[in-house]
Amino acid sequence: MVIREILWWRFVVSGDCAETSIAYRHLILTGCCHNQLVNYPTRRATGMGLFLMLSGLGGWLTALILAREGYQLALTGEKPSCDINPFFSCGNVMQSWQATLFFDTPNQLYGIGGYAVVAVIGAAMLTGSTFKRGFWVLTTVGLFAAYSWLMWMFYQAVFVIGFLCLYCMVVWAIHMILWWVFLPWAMKQGMLGSSPRLKKLGAQWLPYSWILIVINYAVIGLSILIQFPLLFSV
Repeated sequence: MVIREILWWRFVVSGDCAETSIAYRHLILTGCCHNQLVNYPTRRATGMGLFLMLSGLGGWLTALILAREGYQLALTGEKPSCDINPFFSCGNVMQSWQATLFFDTPNQLYGIGGYAVVAVIGAAMLTGSTFKRGFWVLTTVGLFAAYSWLMWMFYQAVFVIGFLCLYCMVVWAIHMILWWVFLPWAMKQGMLGSSPRLKKLGAQWLPYSWILIVINYAVIGLSILIQFPLLFSV
C-alpha cells in the first residue's frame, strides 16, 4: 500500500501524462472494486429497519385479507366485507380483468410475496445485517415497480372500473409512504450510486419526503371526489 502511494505521487508530480493516466485509471478501478465490496447501510439503521418491517407487515396483512376475500368470493360467491356501498365494492374490482393482470393470477398474491420480502429485509436490518449495493438497487427497482403498478390500479379503479376497493386503498396508502421515504434514504446512504451530488440530494430530500406523500394522497383524494361526487352523501 505504501509503495503504491509513493508511486502514485511520483507519477502525479512528474507531470508525465501517460504515467499519470495509468495511475489515475488504477485509482478509479480500485475505487470501483471497493464500492462493489462495500455493504450498505454502512452503519446500523435501526429506524429504517423498523420502518421497512412494519410497512411490509402492514402491506402483507392487507394483501392476505384481500386474498382471503377474493378466494371466498370465487369459491362460494360470498360478498366481500369491504362491499359497503355502491361506491366501495371490492368484489367488482376483484372480478375485473385488471385484478388478474399477470398470468391470470390475483394481484394480491404478488402483494403477499412482495411485502413479506420487505418485512424480512427490515427484520434483517434490525439485527444489524447489511447488503451489497446490487441488492439495494434491485430492492429499489422492485419498490418502484410495485408503486407504478399500484398507481396504475388506482387509475383503473377510479376512472375505468368505476368502483373503489377499501383494502386496496390501504395498500396504496402504505406503499406511497414506503416508496417516498425509502428512495431518498437509499440515495443518502449511497446505495444507488456513490456520487456526492446524489447523496446530498437524498440527504436534503429525506426530511421533506412527507411533501410528496401529501401530494400523492391529495391527487388520489381529489380524483375520487371528482369521479364520485356523491360518495359522502350515501
